Amino acid sequence: MIWKGLNMPGWLRVAFAGLVIAMAAAGPAAAGPEVKVADNVFVVPDPKAKVVTLWMIVRAGCRDEDGGQCRGLAHYVEHLMFLGRPPDRDGGVAPAFAAGQTNAFTTMQVTSYYQSTPVREGALAADLEKLFSLFARRLVAIDAAPDAAKREINVILQEYNFRRSGSARAKFYNDMNARLQPGHPISQPVIGARSDIDAFTLERARAFHQRWYAKNNMTFVVYGPVGAADVKPLVEKYFDPVPARKAPERGWLDTLRSFEPLDDTLRASDPDTKREEVLFEKIVRFEEPDPALAGQSFAILADYLNSQIAGSLSDVFVEQKKLATSLGVSATPLGDGAIWYSVAVSLEDGVAPEPVKAALIDYFRDLAKTGVGEATVARLKRRRVATDEDNVREPQRLLSAFTNWFSSLRTHEEWEARRETLAAVTPATIQPLLEAMAGPGRQMFGVLSPKN
Repeated sequence: MIWKGLNMPGWLRVAFAGLVIAMAAAGPAAAGPEVKVADNVFVVPDPKAKVVTLWMIVRAGCRDEDGGQCRGLAHYVEHLMFLGRPPDRDGGVAPAFAAGQTNAFTTMQVTSYYQSTPVREGALAADLEKLFSLFARRLVAIDAAPDAAKREINVILQEYNFRRSGSARAKFYNDMNARLQPGHPISQPVIGARSDIDAFTLERARAFHQRWYAKNNMTFVVYGPVGAADVKPLVEKYFDPVPARKAPERGWLDTLRSFEPLDDTLRASDPDTKREEVLFEKIVRFEEPDPALAGQSFAILADYLNSQIAGSLSDVFVEQKKLATSLGVSATPLGDGAIWYSVAVSLEDGVAPEPVKAALIDYFRDLAKTGVGEATVARLKRRRVATDEDNVREPQRLLSAFTNWFSSLRTHEEWEARRETLAAVTPATIQPLLEAMAGPGRQMFGVLSPKN
């Protein structure tokens, strides 16, 4: 499975990392807040849970492949991890679960796996141990047989054909990203190209696994009617004996090809598009003295832009100017003071695309001048606090927020400080983001029309 991450369509990308900046207030252990068992092992207790689930989040994705190029190898490794039934530590066979759910996803920056099994009376401890045994094997090695690994290439080709081949919309977004930042992972599909997939080998997959699948480059999260006392002995038995390894240095952001100004337009047609759509994308730089605070400021700004509050994009373009039937803003903080943001717009009948581009540019320029008011920022922060309190009361929601947090490469220390960081967001911390979004950068304007 691929979660496309950075090169998703604009309205599907994580809005200013909004999914991964979800917060949860502190609360009593019985309500479900996470418990730290080891440096990278956590429990989200849920006494009422009907399943027990183990997550393994590997801090390596498509962008960490050879040469800083996204060729789909990380996604191939994800597939191979589900092949084979290797011997467990006691010489038997690693158990398969007759029920429950197993899945994984690959993004530009992480590969995440999870497996769940129903809670069975009198068998919880044994099933939890089976989960740890299975993930310990995935941590240590790829045990796929050569013929099975070769067959899996055909499975990925089928996935490629289903998701990308012949899709005018997918080609449109890929071409937009390729022009915006040529030759860089942010403009390359996580699954790779057909020629990349054909070139996969088991040896290359094992080399990638050896580089990145170190226990100290992972985070494990256990969910279910369990606590630290249930999990700690299994961590000591299955994970502690595995040697730690130093992961390679990451320099992919240093290879951003260009920040030279760009203003380009791409037009395409799609028989499945019912209404003319435009996509405005831009990469800009800004000063980022505190990445955690910038992330929270991103989240509040995204909440405002995607809201129905007076002055928001929807208010201006849908209600006031009648240019769009709907629109959405998303952005990916690229780190190192870079933002990639986009606005996807479904046009009203009879509205030409070019005036919408001019109106978008004017909107961000004017917003940079006026800023987001203090009362609005306080209102949006209160909304997030209310959502966080709901997360604490509902362990499943807390699990989602917690695993999304780690999937954004954020640390547990940042998670623990998230409330204080949110409190520090003000109109002044949002203002540099607005000025950057309105300033010079690399921008693309795309028009996707119904095919006559």
